[in-house]
Parts: sequence; C-alpha cells; structure tokens
Amino acid sequence: MRNHKIILALAAIYVPLVTAPIKAVDFYVAGNGNDGWSGKSASPTAEGKDGPFATLERARDAIRELKKSGLQEPVNVRVRRGTYYLSTPFRLTSEDSGTEQCPITYAAQPGETVIVSGGRPISGWKKPEQGNIWTTELPEVRAGDWYFQQLFVNGHRCIRARMPNDGYFLNEGPIEPLGDRPKARSDPGTKKGFRFKPGDIRRWKNLEDVNVLQFHSWTASVHWIKALDTENHIVRFTAPANWPTGYWTKNERYYLENFPEALDCPGEWYLDRKTGILSYWPMAGDDPAQLQVIAPKLRHLLQLEGKPDDGKFVERVNFKGLSFQHADWRIASKGPADGQAAHFLEAAILARGARHCAFEQCEIAHVGEYGLWLASGCTDNRVVKCHLHDLAGGGIKIGETYSPKTEAQATERNLVDNCFIHDTGHMFHAGVGVWVGRSSHNTITHNEICDLDYTGVSVGWSWGYASSSAHHNVIEYNHIHDIGRAVLGDMGGIYTLGISPGTRLRHNVIHDVYSPGIGGGAGIYPDEGSTELLIENNLVYNTERGCFSQHYGRENTVRNNIFAFSRTGEIARYREEDHLSFVFERNIVYSTSGYLLLGRWRNGKYRMQGNLYWDTSTEDPDFGDLGFDERQSLGRDTGSIIADPRFVAPDACDFRLKPDSPALKLGFKPFKFDDVGLYGDPEWEKLPKQIVRKPLDLSPIESRGFQQIDDGFEKTAVGERAALAVTSGEESGASIRVTDVTAATGQHCLKLADAPGLKYAWQPHLNYQPRFRKGIAHLSFTVRLEDGAEFIHEWRDASQPYRVGPSIRIRPDGELAANGKLLMKVPTGRWVRVTIEAPLGKQCTGAYTMTVGVPGEEQKRFGELPVGNPKWRSLRWLGFISLADKETVIYLDDVKLNVR
Repeated sequence: MRNHKIILALAAIYVPLVTAPIKAVDFYVAGNGNDGWSGKSASPTAEGKDGPFATLERARDAIRELKKSGLQEPVNVRVRRGTYYLSTPFRLTSEDSGTEQCPITYAAQPGETVIVSGGRPISGWKKPEQGNIWTTELPEVRAGDWYFQQLFVNGHRCIRARMPNDGYFLNEGPIEPLGDRPKARSDPGTKKGFRFKPGDIRRWKNLEDVNVLQFHSWTASVHWIKALDTENHIVRFTAPANWPTGYWTKNERYYLENFPEALDCPGEWYLDRKTGILSYWPMAGDDPAQLQVIAPKLRHLLQLEGKPDDGKFVERVNFKGLSFQHADWRIASKGPADGQAAHFLEAAILARGARHCAFEQCEIAHVGEYGLWLASGCTDNRVVKCHLHDLAGGGIKIGETYSPKTEAQATERNLVDNCFIHDTGHMFHAGVGVWVGRSSHNTITHNEICDLDYTGVSVGWSWGYASSSAHHNVIEYNHIHDIGRAVLGDMGGIYTLGISPGTRLRHNVIHDVYSPGIGGGAGIYPDEGSTELLIENNLVYNTERGCFSQHYGRENTVRNNIFAFSRTGEIARYREEDHLSFVFERNIVYSTSGYLLLGRWRNGKYRMQGNLYWDTSTEDPDFGDLGFDERQSLGRDTGSIIADPRFVAPDACDFRLKPDSPALKLGFKPFKFDDVGLYGDPEWEKLPKQIVRKPLDLSPIESRGFQQIDDGFEKTAVGERAALAVTSGEESGASIRVTDVTAATGQHCLKLADAPGLKYAWQPHLNYQPRFRKGIAHLSFTVRLEDGAEFIHEWRDASQPYRVGPSIRIRPDGELAANGKLLMKVPTGRWVRVTIEAPLGKQCTGAYTMTVGVPGEEQKRFGELPVGNPKWRSLRWLGFISLADKETVIYLDDVKLNVR
C-alpha cells in the first residue's frame, strides 16, 4: 500500500496563466455541446440550435478549416468543465500548428476543472451474498477486446491483488547454482527465472497473467510466468531481465500480483481475463455502486506527431489548465520490461517533432508509464507549473537513449519549470522524476520532485568517456526529497552520466535519499565518466551513502556546497584514474558517523582545498584511509580545517550560518535555501506540504569503526564464499569456498583451491577490509598447506602505492619467512596457528611480534620483526593469498582480529 495521501484542490490551482489576447478566434468545447454546431459560443443557445463543440477533435478540425485561408489571429479552444472520455488519443500533426504571431491554445475555461480521460467508468456492481468482494462483468474483456492493468476509485489508485501485501519475498538465487557462475553467464536462460522458497509461488489460477516484480539494485524488472516447477522450486519467465547476469544473487526481493488468490484485503482488485469478471474489495464503509470507478482504455492521451526527418513539426500549440488522466501501460508480447530509469517506457502525453509548444498549469495523473515525453526533434518547448502524480512509471522524459542522426532529430532547449512531480513508480519502480537522455541545452528549474523509488533528476545517457550529446543542461533551484524510499539503490537526487561540458547543478536542496543497503543512495551522483560538471551552492543532507558520490569522471568542479548527515560517509570517490577527478573547494562537510570520505583516495588525482569538515561523533574522523594530519602532510586538502561550522540548528536541518562561522573565513559564500522548489500563488506553493508520509523503516547501519573479525565459517553454508571477506580470482578452476572436508575447530573451514595458468600469480586470494588506524591490532588464524601449496598473508594500508606492514610467506617446503626473513619450518598437511600483534598509528614502532606453532604443541614467539615499510601506520587490507601455479589446496580457519 502507498505510504502517503494528498488532498487536491484542482479548481483552485489550475487557473489560466495569462488572459486571452485582445483579438483572437475562440472555439468552445463542452459536455453539452454538439459537433454539428459552430463551436462559437460557450453554452448552447436558448433555441438549442447552436453552441459549443462536443469534442476536442471537432475543434481541431475547425481550426484546420480556418487555416485554409491563413491564420490572421491567435486561436483559443476553451474547454468547459467536465470529463471528456477519449475513444482514441487526441492527435495533432504539423497541419495543426500555429505561428509565432498566431499560436493555438487548448485551455480550460477560467475557474473550471477539465479532465481529459483515457478511461471508462465502471458500473453494474453486484454486492456479495457473503464476504467482501464486489463484482461486475465486462463483456469487452471476456471477448478479448479490452484488458487493463490499473483501476482508480474516487481519484485514488487501487492495488492490484498482490502477495505479500507488504514487503517482499526473497528468492533462492538464479536458476544456475551460484557456484557455477561461468556457466550461468553463458546461458541466456539464466536471467529468465530464479529459484524460490517452497510455498512462495504456487500454481494459482490464471498463472499466465501473474506478474512477478523482481527488485535488483538500480532497477526492478516486470515478468510474466512461462513455466513453474514446484518440485524444484524454479520459476521461468517469458522474457529475460536486462539486469546483468553477474549481479544476480540469492535473496533478491520480489512480489507477485494479478491473481485471484491474492485478493485478500480492502483496496485490492483483480480482473479475470477469461471471464471478464472484475472483482474489488472496497474500503471500509464504501459502496462501489456509489463510487466513481474508472479503468483505462488508452495508453496515450495526447500525441503531437511531427515528422522531423521530413521537416514537418507541430509548432506553437499550447495547453493550459487541462487535467490528463487515466492511461494504461503496455508491454508487447510479455517481453522484457526493465532497465535503468525505466527508459523503455513511453508516456501518456507523447510529443515527437514538437517545437515552441507549451504545457502550462496542466495536470497529468493516474497514468501507466511516464507522464510526458518530449522525444526526438522536440525543441524550445515549455512545461511550466504542471502537476504530475500517481504515475506507474516516471514523470517527464526529454530526448532519446541514442544520439540524433540529423539536426532535425535533436531534442534541445526545453524548459521544465515550477512543476510538482511526485508519487511515481507504482509499477515501474525505476521511473525518474525528470529524465534527460542524449539531449542538450535543457533547463530544469524550481521543481519539487519527491516520493519516488529511484532518482529525482537524471541527466545524460553515455557510459564512460565516449562522445556525448548531453551537454549544457541546467539543473537549478529544485527541491528533491524523499526518494529511493529504501526500494532501489545506486541512485541519487541528481544523477549524471557521461561527458557533459556546460552542465550546471546549482542551488538545489536535496534530502532524504535512501537506498535499501544495496548500491548507493547519494544526493548528487556523477556516475560513469561524468565530466566537466559545475556543482555549486547545493544543500544536501540525510542520504544513505554519500551526499556527493562520484563513481568516476573527470574535471568536475564541486564548490561552495553544504553536505551533511549521510548515514555511511559524506563524500565518495570510487575509481582511481590517471587524471583529475574533480576540484573540491570551499565546501562544508558535516558528519555524525565518524567517516567523512568513502571509497578510493590513494592516488591523489583530485584537488581538495579550503574545505571545512566537522564530525560530532569523534575528534579524529576518518578521511578515507588517513587521519586529517596525515592527509594534509601529503599535500591534500590544503587550507582545509576541522571546525564546527556553527550552523543555526543542524539537528533541525537549519543550515544557516551564524555570524562567527569559521567557514566564512575560508571564503564560503552563504546561499539561500528557501527560494527553491515551487513559486507563485500560495495554494500552489503549499501543495507539497499536504503530503502525509509514514516514517521509513531504515535498516540499522553497521558500525564501520573498530570492528572485530571472528570468523570460523560455521555460519556460512558449504560451497559459499566467506561472508565477511572479499573473494577474488575464482577462474579456470581456482576457487575459495567454505568446505566441511576438514576444520581446525568446528565443522567448517575455508578452502583455497589454486590452479595452473591463472592470469596473476597472486590469484586466488581473499581479503578483509578493516578500518583501523590506531590502537594495537591482534590477529590470529589457523592455516594448513597441502603438498605444493604456497601461502602469503599480508597487512596493508590504503596508500597509493600501498605500504606493507606485517607479511609472512610459507613456501611449499614449509619454510616460513616474515618480511623476507627466514624464521622456521612448519609442517605441511597439519594445522598451524599464527598470532600477530602490531601497534598502529602514533604507537607504530616499525615492528611487530608473531607466535607460530601447531595447536597443542610448543609455540615459537618472534619479537621485533620489521614491517615491510617503516611508514606503514594503518590496517585497511588483510589478505590471504595462494601463490602456487598448479592444482594445490590451502585450508584456512578461525580468523580473529581485534584492536585494543
């Protein structure tokens, strides 16, 4: 069930933006009109012989007739109050264009609410003799002439019968076992189903109509069931997901909908395709016979059908104050239905080859895909003060996923301003508030975008450093909040892709961006080669993983922003590249987690200067790998300080600076936070405040402080990877998996199986990733080398290149050396216990102690062993490596690490 509700006063909000021109041609459309009349008067004459038209199509045709003698004046089609049910989409072509001096406008009559609907009212409800489910019969459905995926009752979306009613089921992984991933990658059928827990999927009635909604990280795929194997608990789909095979895992979330057995609570409905019976369980106290129930019949409501390649455009046509409602979604032949940003969807209003057209004070609601799409060849259009909500997909799409082949195909210079976009992703959860594909020179300003499951604004559609056709886009003064909602990950308030010179992200307020713990949930997220962005004067707070998070990119400028209250670290950089990632200057970074920087910061290919950092939880916060003093000693963050920025009331999200703020001395320039989002009349500005939200149930964040490791692999199933470590190099027969063949203690241990001919000698290996910079680290483990095996264990920091602390090597003949010094021989084929103790940080002496021996026998102690690099200070990588170039086995057990 959706977690918020909103009360709309549309008639009070949607009033004309401008008055009619002094001299214009007016046509009228009304519910009591007649297409045989002249359309010249707002109401029927007393004699009933003339009056308004009855349909928009007749008004359009009257304008075509008028244009035969040439447009001399602007033309207004004034639509009277009421709901106009379309039998086909309202289509305009190049012959329906206006001119710069004589535009054509379709507008609601001042003060009247006009709904253009692609739906049909449902009546004929029968009260049940027992139970709660009302029914009505729809002959068109039974005959195969109509089927719908959505239902709206009294202006609210109803839930198609689903299971479970709240939350998700968790699958048992892909069809191919996880351990046979190479085979899974080569088999296209792998992505066409999964294994499920017994009882979660059953052979329900009309199984072919059941939808499975499977959640990955940054997308959710919609499937139909092709085959069900209840004995082996495998479900197979009619089409694969586009989600990369390598990312398919166990415990992916999913739910099912559209089967009668799931119709088990108020507000749910089900349509039986075979019988034409529509079933609905009304809310308490509701009588369906007294309710307005509407089901959509059309996919598109309005189509502007230019032909850019033929030089034919729909031009100078405006829409004002109209409410477009009730459109359905379509997926052809039960085919693939997923992808980042739900980019494969169309829209209720679809424009192609439209120029200088406008949507002003319009509403788009209760639709099945995106609300509005300005597709190829759309230039210089305006979407202003529009309200888009209750969308099964996303809000607004601009451009295409491919670069234009001709200048006429380019989508450019479009404006989305002062729009309220919210309550999206009801079916296609990856829908974006505003999506800008390969399109340039667009302006997205002063919008309020909230309550969706994925990204607020997405800009660009090029991966890596390939040439891009998305540049000089302006994203400013938007209020983006309450997104992600712990449903999808790897998303952001503003998300960018590719080379984007001239693109500006400025003066946006972004907050409450939460992922479900898979992938990031960032405030501003430059991904996949984002380049030459200006990110300035933004306020970002309350995020899941990074207020600013750059996967990889080049020469971006990040300055004069406020970043605060990320749950897992404030600033992230995830890929090391041999060029300048970004300039990060005069920002305020405010944390409560002890971690200011995330990701990879070793190579120093970035410029950070003049920033103010503050963490309320510790005097010694973590800067990626180093302490602040160590960082500055390397020439990083020159001129930056750790100091309280003196916000007015940060706990109340009041980030204004007090006059004595030390940030001012660093050159930080205060900016306003209250001039973002909607503007205009008070009723419009207050509309977002009417949303009532339930608090998110966010999963607790595991401490990333001085975590202990205590892993005997007993809680990990045989055949699985080590749960607490990173496994690498499983290829060509090499693997690292839990086994029960032997164990030092308990029943399980870890088996490192090496193989000949691997690309790197140091594969396979696994590593733990602690974050220890101070104290005395104490490690113990037991290891057993079989014949021919060679083993390395090593401690590293996170410098670039890394510095080595303690390091031991056991050769095939049993010789054990520490940092190159031969110490002793250990037996092969027997368990050997190793204990290492090393001081960290300021306590470092450049030496460590080690104890080695067979459990139950005499242990040999070695003191003052020199570390690999005298400058080594921190423990960020704890590795176990198999070094043989043949089939060998090493067993590892009882890995324990703590810091005192």
